Amino acid sequence: MPDNDIPPVVQPDDAVVGKEAGAQMLATACAARDAFYATLGAVDADVLAPLVNPAFMGGPRWPSLRQAWRVIRRADSIIIASDGLSDPFEDDDDVFVPRGHLLEVCIEAPLAAFDGNPVQQSWLFDLIYQVSQNVAYNGSIDLLMQRHGSVSMLLDVRQPPNGLEDENEQVGVLLAQGASGIAPSFATPYGEVMLLTVTALQPSELAFISEADDKVQSRRDLAAALAASPTGHLSMARRPAVIPR
Repeated sequence: MPDNDIPPVVQPDDAVVGKEAGAQMLATACAARDAFYATLGAVDADVLAPLVNPAFMGGPRWPSLRQAWRVIRRADSIIIASDGLSDPFEDDDDVFVPRGHLLEVCIEAPLAAFDGNPVQQSWLFDLIYQVSQNVAYNGSIDLLMQRHGSVSMLLDVRQPPNGLEDENEQVGVLLAQGASGIAPSFATPYGEVMLLTVTALQPSELAFISEADDKVQSRRDLAAALAASPTGHLSMARRPAVIPR
């Protein structure tokens, strides 16, 4: 091989090449995700999306660049779900790889948590927005989930409810799969995509994790205790803290 020849980059078996093939892959992925979200409740026709893509202002780039969230309405609650973290990746050579970050994230809250205000103006939307951006920036949350079963984060949430912040004025969240009434994953023609449910933690629950010697096990114990509690995975300003024994 001549010195100036660059060996080709080996692409995954399910990758496609070219704008037209990539657009078809994106459309197929979006259709599968839309169909799954429709099983969770009534999906608003309009998506929530920033007027200016944060990636153009130094923020993390999502797989297909597109950043959006869907509002899914249930009888007594609202789910806000990311819509694009599992889009196909596109590189500079127009090679498209399906399933992006291999996951989407969502948060569910009672209707009362929104106080009748638009979803996009709520602290809950700011919370899921920040979790989504953290997933896009980190790029390996799926590996952490496979290894540990759950992930926690600390976020600087805009105008959170009184009493939800810790001593550093941050809000803790737990990401886990398999919440009651929300499937842990959904199928696409390219394989399964994880759906992580985000739960806003009470400060004492966050302290339970941060003060534990085995933080991985503490997250697992907290996820199990939340699942068994009356409020489950729902995010709300005030609820009894669940501290595993």
